[in-house]
Amino acid sequence: MANIPTISVAPEAVTTIGDYTLSNAMLSSFVVFAILAVFMIVLKSRLKLVPSRTQVAMEGLLTFFYSGLVDAYGSERRAQKHLPLILGLFLFIVLANQFTIIPFVQSIILEDGTFFFRNPTAHFSLPIALAIIVFLVSHIIAFTTAPMKHIGNFIRIGMFFKVRSFKDLGNAFLENFLAILDIIGEFAKVVSLAARLFGNVFAGTVMVAVITGLSTYTQFVVPLPFWILSIFSGFIQALVFAILAMSFISGMAKSVE
Repeated sequence: MANIPTISVAPEAVTTIGDYTLSNAMLSSFVVFAILAVFMIVLKSRLKLVPSRTQVAMEGLLTFFYSGLVDAYGSERRAQKHLPLILGLFLFIVLANQFTIIPFVQSIILEDGTFFFRNPTAHFSLPIALAIIVFLVSHIIAFTTAPMKHIGNFIRIGMFFKVRSFKDLGNAFLENFLAILDIIGEFAKVVSLAARLFGNVFAGTVMVAVITGLSTYTQFVVPLPFWILSIFSGFIQALVFAILAMSFISGMAKSVE
């Protein structure tokens, strides 16, 4: 007998603190952050000259992203400065994408049938928040590096003061039109970065939920290939998000050099 759970894009409310409603997606985000913080503290306390497998894996990730940042920036100093942000985004998204496969996490259900925890990246609020962070960081870096040049990349009114002919006037209008498209493009980057992560994770969650809920016979063995595909997709989406964030930040920094 089919027992497909209710699928909703909006997260379900778990509790209310004063006038503020705490959803299961937000609660999961806090738990993911806490797990990641504890993991980092424990890992730092156990660093050894002869590394463990976990330490080797983390050092491999550090080397991978550091090399990518050096290639993107062309500067080791900038790479070292922004490595914690990129690596932090990657680790947080990887854990958030796989959060619901942690044993017993989805076994916690409230009296009304609502899941106490929900995959954080399966709700658009977290991906859009992470994308906005990348957007703000990239523009803050560019603005603090060369304020006037950065503003001039998007506001080109000065072109009108250089008009000496109708040809110059046409070029001024064209440059300002292109500047408006650049501004729209910056906001489009935020939406595309967030929508890519949210869409893939949410689709994987829905796919597994539907297959699991079709009948009693599809609850155990049948979903396994889809669970594996979902885990792989979650890892790839975290990697893509981190690489795109690296590209956006480095590109904005280079635009003011």
